[in-house]
Amino acid sequence: MNTLDVAAAVLDALNQVQASYLMVGALSSNLYGIPRNTNDADFVFAAATTDVSAIAAVLGAGFRLDPQLSFESITMTLRRVITHIETGFLIEFFELSDDPHDQMRFRRRQQMPFLNRRIFVPTVEDVIVAKLRWSKHVRRSKDIDDVKNILVVQDMANIDLPYIRTWAQAHHTIDLLNQLLADTGPKP
Repeated sequence: MNTLDVAAAVLDALNQVQASYLMVGALSSNLYGIPRNTNDADFVFAAATTDVSAIAAVLGAGFRLDPQLSFESITMTLRRVITHIETGFLIEFFELSDDPHDQMRFRRRQQMPFLNRRIFVPTVEDVIVAKLRWSKHVRRSKDIDDVKNILVVQDMANIDLPYIRTWAQAHHTIDLLNQLLADTGPKP
């Protein structure tokens, strides 16, 4: 089983338990930008409608649910991890928080095809907003690279830049956004 097979199995399990979820992280930015390898799949889930233990049970013996809950420091939510034993691929589940942007991107989620399935993902704008925010708080260059790759690949005429700017102002990432737009914009 390769990592895409693992991701497909997780998506099937999410659908089987009728989870209310959103695929985030590198896999969501890969849909809009230049794909990169990742060692995990990240999901935000509505805690009231989703039981991570049930997802682990559907996945079966090849997967292990970490009994230890952890805490995600940006949105202040609980995190659960399921590991695919053979590959070490991590599936991280973050509880939907009360954070205004977390709530907004969950409401704005859309369905897209991925691995011959229909999945729930953030809009391109919400991926950019989240990646800018993570790059500020966690200082990961891969988040900035993901934003650059999205800006290079996407037709800017189809992106709601005022929406992104509003959230970038709120998250204090507007200077970074402006720099990335200047770096990736049309060149004379």
